[in-house]
Amino acid sequence: MSLMSPSSRVFYFSALMLFCLSLLACGKSQPIERTELVVSVRPLALIAREIAGDNLPVKILIQGADPHHYAPSVAERARLERALLMIWLGPQMEGLLAGQVNSLPEERQLQLLGATEFEYQGANAADPHLWLRPRNAALAGALIAERLAQLQPQQAELYRSRARDFSQSMASLQKVLDRALWAYRDVPIVVTHDAYGHFFGSAGVNTRALSNGSGGGRGARAMLGLSGMGRGCLFGEVPENTRDRQVAEHLGLEYVALDPLGEQLGPDASYRDLIESLLVQARSCLSEIPDSGVDEAEE
Repeated sequence: MSLMSPSSRVFYFSALMLFCLSLLACGKSQPIERTELVVSVRPLALIAREIAGDNLPVKILIQGADPHHYAPSVAERARLERALLMIWLGPQMEGLLAGQVNSLPEERQLQLLGATEFEYQGANAADPHLWLRPRNAALAGALIAERLAQLQPQQAELYRSRARDFSQSMASLQKVLDRALWAYRDVPIVVTHDAYGHFFGSAGVNTRALSNGSGGGRGARAMLGLSGMGRGCLFGEVPENTRDRQVAEHLGLEYVALDPLGEQLGPDASYRDLIESLLVQARSCLSEIPDSGVDEAEE
């Protein structure tokens, strides 16, 4: 004989039914709300923020590590799976990241290298550090805008408008950069990495690299060929290190470390801040080298 009253039985079975329905709901996979962009390195974040604005947060994957040898953690792989879009340069730059990125659906990954014709005047066409040239940053911004327009059609014109504004701003910034560097086109410049050809090359400034994009040194014979150039600059990469300073002294050059990844910039820095800071760093050495064309070019 049941001890429950009729009303108690009704309440009990109703509660049991709600519990079972909640279990079924939990068992179903819920759709993931994709609300952020993930980029490989900080310079790409600076470009992406120009396009995304306040519509989408931009998260940087590789911080304080060498992009060439970076492998994502379990938590970072999960972030990639949840991202609306993953933006990277390509296996030429972030080699160990390639397998994880390529597992994402094609529409949710954007590989910049090979996606359009970037400018390589005065730079090594095999070097992937294309963000060091404002005109290339504008091209990257246009690619990001088009992909976001596909993913969020309701915001398409907003993203494209921002890309156009960014392109105009970068055209102006490129002129300023080229005008500032042109005066130093005859100054001997040695760099520790081919990447700097993207920064200097558009202004007609030639650089001679100690190593290629893979970081391999060019050996004693190359060092011998670089000696006797006269007063000039050797540009390395932050943080400053004794080895590069000693190489500069051996070659009779001044030494300055540049910050191509923007690691020393503040959290609210823009892409323009990155380029302008690199120019200030470069001129801190270049302006100390006597050059007959400097005064004429700056007048």
